[in-house]
Amino acid sequence: MNLKAYTREHHFYVAIAKHVFLHTDKGIVFVGDPIRLKDAEKFNLKPLLLYGLTVPGTQIEWHTFSLFDEPRSLFSVLLEGWQKASGLRGYPDNLKINRHIANACTHLHSSLGHIGDIVLVVADGKDKQFSASLRVAQQGGLELGWRNRDGHVINNVKELNDHALNVHNEHINSRLWEMHSTKSVKERASEWIELPFNASNAVFDSSKLDWVGGSWLSSWESNVPQNQKMHFRRNEINTGGYWLESGEDGNRDDITSEDRDQRFAIKAKILVDCWPNKPGEIANAIGTTVKQLLWFLNSQAALSETEKDDLSELLGIEASTDFVDYDVIGPCVLIAEGPKKCSTAYDELSNGGDIEYSVEVLPEKGSPDPSWRYLVFAAYGQLPNIFMFQRGSKTSDQLGEKLLINYQGERKVPAAIYRDIVSICAQCCTDPLLNRKLMIKFGIRHEQYFGEIGTEFHTWL
Repeated sequence: MNLKAYTREHHFYVAIAKHVFLHTDKGIVFVGDPIRLKDAEKFNLKPLLLYGLTVPGTQIEWHTFSLFDEPRSLFSVLLEGWQKASGLRGYPDNLKINRHIANACTHLHSSLGHIGDIVLVVADGKDKQFSASLRVAQQGGLELGWRNRDGHVINNVKELNDHALNVHNEHINSRLWEMHSTKSVKERASEWIELPFNASNAVFDSSKLDWVGGSWLSSWESNVPQNQKMHFRRNEINTGGYWLESGEDGNRDDITSEDRDQRFAIKAKILVDCWPNKPGEIANAIGTTVKQLLWFLNSQAALSETEKDDLSELLGIEASTDFVDYDVIGPCVLIAEGPKKCSTAYDELSNGGDIEYSVEVLPEKGSPDPSWRYLVFAAYGQLPNIFMFQRGSKTSDQLGEKLLINYQGERKVPAAIYRDIVSICAQCCTDPLLNRKLMIKFGIRHEQYFGEIGTEFHTWL
């Protein structure tokens, strides 16, 4: 590598941290699912500003924090990173920022002149690599919680910043990019770390604030539901730090309506993940918005009783006999979107493999569908379900007993039945409300035929 011709670039960003807050008594608290700032106040959580520098294409990054109401000068943050974070290799040739920072800190370019010939670049709004740097940095806030191996409480922002620097140094000293990255990232990071350190002796009065904040710092809030059910949890390792997690505290003995909603949401998400219609179409069918539906499926918000009833009917989910959990009964048409999602939905609909029959159907005469493979299966005593596998997909290539318990292999069926299966699946893909209605009729129409397949299977066993 020609080190002289190597252009160094850093991405610089600032935002309110999504996953890290300060609590007066509990110290630094890590929040698994983002929470709106007004809701965070209810838990006595103070927001923190996240500042960061990323070396694009390398997984090398450095972060530091301050209280939201005690912001740091951006130039002093940059100097600290370039002086202390060894993986950044000092100051860069190009420093890329977004338009918000450019407008908030109009003197940044002249300040950089005190260090050297640094080109200040304002990222285009379509620059996906730059936007990914901030997105990954926000997720890195959670990593600081996971990498708190001693399990101690991080009491304040200074301790948090010391921890963040230690995590950065560990990443560099252990060359962690060689373990968890693609070939291009490994090569890029290995080349980068061999660069000589661009040292700077510049100094700056850190008491002088050189920028003005704005609503752009918390733009991520627009996709976060309000009034979420949350609870504090102490890390189980040693004495542990604190986390704020979604849902009710699981240590309670009583089962509330919120608990039941969460259990229903888990089962519903399993089916929605494989449903042949998009979540927006399902949401429209039950009279809600796609955001509200997705929040409900992730246990972040509630649906009305009517919406829950309609979703239950649409998907084929019933309360279990103890009225604590829920059973997935079908019948329905699903699409095998991925091996794990497919296997999970199959397990639910088959009662954990209590299968009456499970066969890939092929026509006795004529050619099979060139686009899809069709698996027809039913739990013992239930109506049949159909799983569609797109030919050539990863999931289709894994179709077999390792993926689906008690799978019986291929089965040739009368051409008329095969055509009916293809037709039913095509219709179910057009409207979520048709799915179970058509499958109930299909199951009744071919009850005798598929019942005989089940009898053959259990006789063979």
